[in-house]
Amino acid sequence: MDEYQLEKRAIYHLWTFVSSKLIATAGSQIYTFAISLYILHLTGSSMSFAVNMLCNILPRTIVAPFAGSIIDRYPRKIIAITAQTVTTMAIGGLLLYSITMGLSLPAIYTTSCILSITSMFASNAFTSSLTGLIDETRIQKASSLNQIAISIAQIASPAIGGILFGWFLCLCF
Repeated sequence: MDEYQLEKRAIYHLWTFVSSKLIATAGSQIYTFAISLYILHLTGSSMSFAVNMLCNILPRTIVAPFAGSIIDRYPRKIIAITAQTVTTMAIGGLLLYSITMGLSLPAIYTTSCILSITSMFASNAFTSSLTGLIDETRIQKASSLNQIAISIAQIASPAIGGILFGWFLCLCF
């Protein structure tokens, strides 16, 4: 490949990485915020709300020491794809469960735990694969864009989650 094609490919990888990271992070955080608001609305209990928040923090805390080792030992691409697949299956499973049995707190808590773990694996696999996707001249730019994507997701996700929750309330109640 000539220099132009290499640069074009590097830029493509950079923006694919940043957009993937933004979508994955935002999706996870939007779900967490919106479902927590739903739990608070459904139960009126701040304790149930807090349990859901705990279901997002505790699994990450327990699994995090092992996640780095697993991500270093196995192909990151497979880990990221598997984590996103499990995330999709968990959300789909919650949807099917809620259609057939009705939405219940244990189902929401279980899904929140699964999503917490899978989003951590996907995020860490994405971030650690950065050096393999981006050439050395763009690695600092990629790292800063990675942090920008995470920051945007953290700021925008509660707003989007609140809007989606409000929209859901208007449609259903």
